[in-house]
Amino acid sequence: MFDILITNCCLISMNKGKEILDLCDIGIKDGIVTAIGKSLKGTTGKTIDGTDKYVLPGFVNCHTHVYQSLIEGVGYDMHFNPWNIRYLIPIISNMNPDHAGVSAQLAALEMIKSGTTSFSDHWYLHTDFDNIEAVTEAFDASGLRNHIVFGFLNESFAGRKNSSGSDGVLKEDNELLRRAEDFVRRRQGWNLTTTGLGPGSTEDVGTDLFKRIINLARNLDVTLVTHIAGWVEIVSRSLEKYKLRDLEYAHSLGFTGNKSIALHGVWLSDNEIQLAADTGTKIVHNPVANMHLGYGVASVTQMIKAGIKVGLGTDGAASYTYDMLEIGKTAAMLQKAVKMDAEALTAEEVLQMLTIDGAEVLGLESSTGSIEVGKQADIIIIETNSPQILRGGRPVPKIVYSAKGNDIVTSIVNGKIIMEDRIVLTMDEDEIIKRSNECRAELLEKGGDATAELLKAPWPEKGASWRNLDG
Repeated sequence: MFDILITNCCLISMNKGKEILDLCDIGIKDGIVTAIGKSLKGTTGKTIDGTDKYVLPGFVNCHTHVYQSLIEGVGYDMHFNPWNIRYLIPIISNMNPDHAGVSAQLAALEMIKSGTTSFSDHWYLHTDFDNIEAVTEAFDASGLRNHIVFGFLNESFAGRKNSSGSDGVLKEDNELLRRAEDFVRRRQGWNLTTTGLGPGSTEDVGTDLFKRIINLARNLDVTLVTHIAGWVEIVSRSLEKYKLRDLEYAHSLGFTGNKSIALHGVWLSDNEIQLAADTGTKIVHNPVANMHLGYGVASVTQMIKAGIKVGLGTDGAASYTYDMLEIGKTAAMLQKAVKMDAEALTAEEVLQMLTIDGAEVLGLESSTGSIEVGKQADIIIIETNSPQILRGGRPVPKIVYSAKGNDIVTSIVNGKIIMEDRIVLTMDEDEIIKRSNECRAELLEKGGDATAELLKAPWPEKGASWRNLDG
């Protein structure tokens, strides 16, 4: 007997052989894929007709900052700094657990509706230590598989200390470590939640605390996650202060390894790319955020050729999306354009990054990332009867280059249907939108003069809006 039987579909399995099976049935029982084949027999609690549909593993978003989901549209067309100083810090320093929980609900809703089934959120916004608890509870209720990174800021936020309210998010070392250990011990393996520890960056966390975080993560056997070489200024700072580049410095402290994740990696040197490969360190590429903030272009093709496992992420508000299909297509096109090589990053490589490679980056490959007998059933179904994604041709490029998030019609996580026929079953969408608007208004009102001026600004006569303002 099956709890769910998907019939007559085109299965893109993402298993070791990367099998694509047409007219395929998939049987699910107790959250596990128990059978794959043609014309499966047996009773079933629910049958889903997969005719003219692509079925594949749910997407894995390897890096988010969901606290920023409520502030998209404030601070745009500008570099990381001054965005942080003018808009981000003044707004988010007022965030409380209610805001935090709603921000997680809003992000989860968008992820579900665009095909993400697993993700990692780096949460360092401890204006209230209950924030991360509210976020974790909200993600659990959504039904998504979630990897929550307990973040650390003790010296600065984005390189700034005690300015524009940044001191409100900086916390004392021992309290951070105590709270982090307690969080991991309670939440690791809780339902669909796994955890990690995440220094904000090498400039935001001092050397002693960075070492202590590494030791704690090793003792607790959880992942280590931090922003590495995302922007060129952090590399210059590291060279000036330590005579080491950013990843070299983190490596000298013991950061690198097969349970370590470096976020961005835009400004890694050839030697650092080889260092990541040699140590098994994973990298998360965030192409849309990198482009929007003017960070530069990560050497993704070189990383993959070196043997590094690379996942994809949305990052925060700078991406203006949680749609991983948009992220995947952008990643491919960006490498093709920069390398002037149409083969630089292929559709197949991108789909791997969106699924099984992303799962491996987060240490979830034994549970998710492919559809195989014995694995947990994290599955999305794509409708093909739409103008942009008619059947015919090879399915992988149609998915990577043509499909949009709203082509996903059904989503299953751990054998539970969380979206069916575009209706999210685990969340009240209308209520979430209502509460998100209320919380957004509260935060923007507290954002200070710069935010108020930007929101009232006329259409710019020249250049970016914020450059035309007095503040």
